Amino acid sequence: MILIIASSQDPAGMNIADNMLEHHDFERIGDNIFEYTKKNAILNIISERSIYADYIEKKFDDVEANFFITRHSSEKGVHTLTVHTPGNYNGAMYGGVEGKICISNPIAQKIALQRMFKERDQYGLDYEVSLEATHHGPITSVPSTFFEVGSKMEQWKDKKAGEVVASATIEALRFNDMDYPKAIGVGGGHYPQRLSEIVKTTDWAVGHVIPKYAFPIDENRASELFNMNNGGETVIFDWKGTPNRTHYRDLFESLGYKTLKTKDLTN
Repeated sequence: MILIIASSQDPAGMNIADNMLEHHDFERIGDNIFEYTKKNAILNIISERSIYADYIEKKFDDVEANFFITRHSSEKGVHTLTVHTPGNYNGAMYGGVEGKICISNPIAQKIALQRMFKERDQYGLDYEVSLEATHHGPITSVPSTFFEVGSKMEQWKDKKAGEVVASATIEALRFNDMDYPKAIGVGGGHYPQRLSEIVKTTDWAVGHVIPKYAFPIDENRASELFNMNNGGETVIFDWKGTPNRTHYRDLFESLGYKTLKTKDLTN
């Protein structure tokens, strides 16, 4: 079963959830719990903030993946539709556990991102679409993905943006039915545009993304990224956006992983 989580404290999460209930086939089966009739999935509206909902999957039986539908915040206020994996490379200022990352779901991220790009263009929305680097809580024990609208209240309550993220989340429920080569993404900023373009235009699915601000990393972190990526043996580098890049290419290759550069995968 796939667990979709929205927080009643989160205006974007509730916007996305309302769009799910309006446009997709859900039936109420309990207090703040709705079942999706076309797939083995439920929507749970929780009272706490999503980033603090540690191990929420343990409240239900046989959860194979968590989908968090939430707001994205940014001081710059850029209009964004994003997907990412939760986890903390260093501190834990916003939930989770310091230094711990969750299991990623690269294929769910790919399906959702491609859908966001498609519907953004279809509806002519003034939003940037992007992967985000792995960041913030909660800590979980199953593959987990955040599907977000950002970055201020106007966007959080934008019904059309909520509809697009709801559609992308529902589409991502098909992740078990799809097969793509999986990779981790290395380098670039918090919004890795080159990696996002790879996910949009090629067969590659990217799970964990470690940005340049999270460096340096050691062998343990390099190995952990793959152990928690839910598949894949390839690193895709944003080469120009990686500090000390030759060193890190050699590090990953010494551990037996393949390496590619984003420029190798684009025309």
